[in-house]
Amino acid sequence: MSESDSPLLDKQQHIKYWQRCHKTYLPSPYTAYDSTRLTFACFIISALDLLSVPLTSSERIAIRRWVLSLQHPEGGFCGSSTHALPGQEAYKGTANIAATFFALVLLGLAAENEEEAKSAFKGVDRVRLLKWLRGLQREDGSFGQNLWDGKIVGGRDMRHSYLASCIRWMLRGDVKEGEEGWVEDIDVDKSVAHIKRGQTYDGGVAESSQHESHAGYAYCAIAALSLLDRPLDSTAVHPPENALKEGVPNREGLVQFLASRPFSYLPQEEESDEVEENFIESKLGETDYGHIGFNGRWNKKADTCYCWWVGGTLSMLGNTSIINVLPSRRYLLDITQHRIGGFSKAVGGPPDMYHSYLGLAALGTMGDYDLKEFDVGLCCTQETTKKLIRARDGLLENSAPQDTTEPKADTQAAWSDDKRRKFETKSKSEFYDPCQEAAQRSYRCLFRNGGDKNMCGEYFQAYRDCKQEWTEKRRKEGKGWF
Repeated sequence: MSESDSPLLDKQQHIKYWQRCHKTYLPSPYTAYDSTRLTFACFIISALDLLSVPLTSSERIAIRRWVLSLQHPEGGFCGSSTHALPGQEAYKGTANIAATFFALVLLGLAAENEEEAKSAFKGVDRVRLLKWLRGLQREDGSFGQNLWDGKIVGGRDMRHSYLASCIRWMLRGDVKEGEEGWVEDIDVDKSVAHIKRGQTYDGGVAESSQHESHAGYAYCAIAALSLLDRPLDSTAVHPPENALKEGVPNREGLVQFLASRPFSYLPQEEESDEVEENFIESKLGETDYGHIGFNGRWNKKADTCYCWWVGGTLSMLGNTSIINVLPSRRYLLDITQHRIGGFSKAVGGPPDMYHSYLGLAALGTMGDYDLKEFDVGLCCTQETTKKLIRARDGLLENSAPQDTTEPKADTQAAWSDDKRRKFETKSKSEFYDPCQEAAQRSYRCLFRNGGDKNMCGEYFQAYRDCKQEWTEKRRKEGKGWF
């Protein structure tokens, strides 16, 4: 196939898909993921930004209000209001590192322009958040997911190291010890050392050198190191890649691992269960490799998201020439792009928000002209990155004791002991989705009846009726967003 045969991104269908996700109910499989609502919100708004779909003024205000309402009194952000339940020591340890990253990016996205972005982080308790982040780091340099009773919870996941580097870059700034707003930094050297220990025998990256290498971990490791190398001052010149050089002992091996991830999509294999031809013995010139996807591990099939994890990592390493862009685009746009918009995980599947966003991210990294320019390290548009820089600068300019009120959006101020007590004694209907009990009854019915939905129709209908009534009430009161 020639370059003129390259398929096009069905931009209008993708816009419709993301607008449905934004403004209507999500499909039922998402119900179980309510605790990651902030993540889905960031995917939706970031995708619309990438597709050049502007938000309305009321939507921007609602997003800010909702995100700031999830700020934890001891630092960080919760993933959903349902993380905090009355009477359950709600404020004890519900903030997590992933939700905090997505919250900060969403606040940047909610700013209409760079000038407005200067106040995007207004209401964020920067000092408390950075102290909380420092508390998540272990002695070996790894980061946990959250704190519970002051103890670090969560594995030594490379994703946590990436998220910590992003949060640090977005909030810290080049504040020297003794200056207003200074907070003890994370131990950068230990973080780099932890990432360095994650490289495996085959050149890839895992949680540790004894685990299976994975392209997603490779991205997180390289992006974390790249963020540690980024200047913390918007006026500073980009320094040499010290962390990246130190944190990847076998760079050639990593590139080789990533270069081994392309995976040819052969329609013959999908159409027949029997192997009709020995592709190993066939001449390479006789086989059409028009659609090239990527897998993330050895002996796995191609998957939409790995076009991003592999392509993004190679981009940060400066080895994009390894990727043959045209067949990679064909794989995404011919094979996993869905007719209703979005991307599926693999051929024949339904679209989902995770793969739909990372499919767009992969195309953005390839320089698709229908999409805004993309920041590979932060996984958002370069325009959003500029807003985040402005937000950080604006927050540092006001790093004296902060006025965290937001008159336009009616956001929450820092939590006093009295406010905490009120928080603990809120009634269920005041604090979180009152339809959760109806949802639980539905799933208990499914469990009792072996997953037969026909036996539980009245329970699911009761949940839908409750949700519709509650959502309409919240809209009329001007409360909440998602």
